[in-house]
Order: sequence, then C-alpha cells, then structure tokens
Amino acid sequence: MRLMPSLFASTLGQILLINACASLLTFFLFVAMLFFPANPPWPWQPTYRITSVVRVLQHIPEEQRATVAASQDQAGISFRLTAAPVPCTLTSGATVELSKAFAADLPDGPTPSVHGCDASDPDRNIQLLAPIGHYWLEVRMDATGLHPPGFKLPIIAALTFLCAGVIGMSAWALARVIRPLARLADKADAFGRDMDVITISEQGPDEIRRVARAFNIMQERIALTLRNRTRMLAAISHDLRTPLTRMRLQLDTNHSDTMRDKLRKDLDLMQSMVVSALGFLRTGAEQEHKEWLDLGALIATLCDEYEEGGAAISYHGPPQIRCFCRPDAIQRVFSNLIDNALRFGHTVQVMATVGAEHIVVAVCDDGPGIPAARRADVLEPFVMLDPARGGRSGNVGLGLAIVRDIVQSHGGSLALGDRAPHGLQVSVTLPRQ
Repeated sequence: MRLMPSLFASTLGQILLINACASLLTFFLFVAMLFFPANPPWPWQPTYRITSVVRVLQHIPEEQRATVAASQDQAGISFRLTAAPVPCTLTSGATVELSKAFAADLPDGPTPSVHGCDASDPDRNIQLLAPIGHYWLEVRMDATGLHPPGFKLPIIAALTFLCAGVIGMSAWALARVIRPLARLADKADAFGRDMDVITISEQGPDEIRRVARAFNIMQERIALTLRNRTRMLAAISHDLRTPLTRMRLQLDTNHSDTMRDKLRKDLDLMQSMVVSALGFLRTGAEQEHKEWLDLGALIATLCDEYEEGGAAISYHGPPQIRCFCRPDAIQRVFSNLIDNALRFGHTVQVMATVGAEHIVVAVCDDGPGIPAARRADVLEPFVMLDPARGGRSGNVGLGLAIVRDIVQSHGGSLALGDRAPHGLQVSVTLPRQ
C-alpha cells in the first residue's frame, strides 16, 4: 500500500498518471460518440429520405400526394397514402432508434410512430405512420442496416490496445529520462559521503547530459579544492614546525639581545607563509566586480615602482591597453610574477602585445629557468623546485597557482617557456572583451 503514494510522488508516476487519465478520457469520449451521436441522427440515410418525403407531401396539393408517395418506392422501402392504416405494435431496438431520429428531424409536427410488424423478428418489417393532412403516410421497410454498431469486442480490444500502447510508450520514454536522473542522485549521494570522484556517463536528452557534465565538473572541482586545502594545511604545518622549534631553542638557550632579531626574522617567515596560504584560499572567491582597466598603465606603474626600489626592470608595450577585468586581482597576478622574476633573476623585462581578440603579457627573467618536464608541476599548489627556483624557507609553493587561478577565472591562460639565452618567460593571455 505504501508503494502507490511513493510512485505517484515520483516524476515517472505523475506523468504516467496523467497519461492514464488522458487515455481513459479518450476511451469514454469515444464511447459517448457511439451511444450519443450528433445531428444528423443515426440512422441518417433512411431518416433523411423519409423526412424529405414527409416535408414534400406536406407542401404539395392533396390530389398529387398519392402519386408522389408511390413514386418514392425503392428496394427495401415503400411509401403509400392510406386513410385507415392497420398499425403494428411491436417495439425493438431498431424502432426505438428510428423514433428518436424522427423526433429530432421533425420537431415541428406530430412525431411519426415506428413499430415492428413481424412477431418472430421485431427488428424486421418495420412500419412508420406519419400524418399527412387527412391521410396517413405508411412506410414499410426492412431493418437491414438500422442496428447501431454497438460496443462490441473488436472496439473494446482496439481501445484497450490504444490505451495500453500510449501508457507503455510513455513509460519507456520516461524511463530513458528518469534513469539518468536516478543515477545522478545515487552518485551525488555517494559523493556526499565519500568525496570520491565517480564520473557519470553523459546519457539521455540534452538537458540531462548537460546536468551530468556539470556534475562531473563540480565533482572534480570540489575534490581538487579539498586536496589543495589538505596539502596546504600539511605544508604549513610542516614549514611552521621549523621556525617554532628554532624559537623555542633560542628562548631556552640564548638570553642575549641578538635573540630578538632572530625571533623577528622567524616571525616574518611565519607571517609570509600564512599570508600566502590565505591568499590561495581567497582565490576564486573574490567578490570584486569586473570593470574596464588600463592594463598598460598598470604594468608600467608596477615596473616604475620596482625600478625606484633598485630593481633592473623595464616595460615594452603599448602605453594604453583596455582590459575588462578585476583590477585588484590582475594587479596581484603581475606583482607575483614580477616578484618571482626578480627573486631568481637579475634583469626582468615585461612585454605586452595586443591582438584582435587577446592581450598577451610576457614576464621574462635571466635566472636559471625551469626544466620543461617540471613546468606543469610548478603550476600546481604546494609544488616547490629545489635548488633552481625553490627551496626557500617560508615558501609554500602557492605563487604560480594563485596566478593561474586568477587568469583562468578571467577566461585566460598561463604558459611557461624558455628565454634565450637562459631564463624563464611567463606568458599571460587575457581576452580583450
């Protein structure tokens, strides 16, 4: 008993219920059409002929009526005028149907009487008496073709097959739609418990395939985010352990004034790691709105500020570059790239070019570079290269990961390449619109 409410609560059950109700309504309408026909009444062929003769006889001179009535005889039906007819009294299904037909087709005058004359078969040898002036029009006809088709077995079978076919095809079509949704619900429930990425096959209609594709992408993003957060916590815990141990030893063994400077240096390293981790956590969750920015002026200003601080850096590119972006995030991108370039090289060049659809900004240094086999690795969080471009105390390997996430959130891309004769070139590609 509990199965029925749960079935009707589902999409499949509700749509099947709608189809079943529609099929039953069609069934009963068809039955109603059989038993309650519209005008002209059934059987319309003999009714139409007899009522036409009655109307003609009512509007012609009385002396011509007998001749006209006799001329209307045909196979299976005869007409004659009589002053004293002998009425029949038998009633059958055919006589009842004809009486209803004449009552509907001759509403203005007396309704003709219809009765059977053959006691062995009341549906045959039917007599119709209609008053015409001082006489009676007597019509005799066979009952052939006067029986209604009835609600027989072939009609019941045809309607049943129609309803079953509609419901069956609807169930099959709905199952193709409901099955992928059911799999999606199962995978979502399993992913919520175990956080294991289980790819869902993209099947069914376009909308279902789009939902499955979006769910697969969502799984990967959530799993990647959780892995990154776990790795970040592990990296920070590991890197913070060293300065904390060093500070504890200094407090236990050294009471000189120089201890203060060492402790301050260790605190600066710890703060750098925490700030870098928080910056990575904020990436992708920025609430800053996009607006038009002069990217050329921004890069030129950054280069001037670093040059005033004593860095060997130069900018080569258009002085004005219109770019629709999040200004603070883009400034963070190029600040990180320039910081990395100055940390590992002596001379830095920033070059910008503007194409029809994209803006390309390259940050080049003359440092040791990154091996081609490791360039994809350094774009991942918490990956540090040692000794060429990593191994620095307080570095948790988040700089390029933050840059990559910000650039991708703007619809752009980040690429690493060689700079001749040595060094690294980091290219940022951003869409113009």
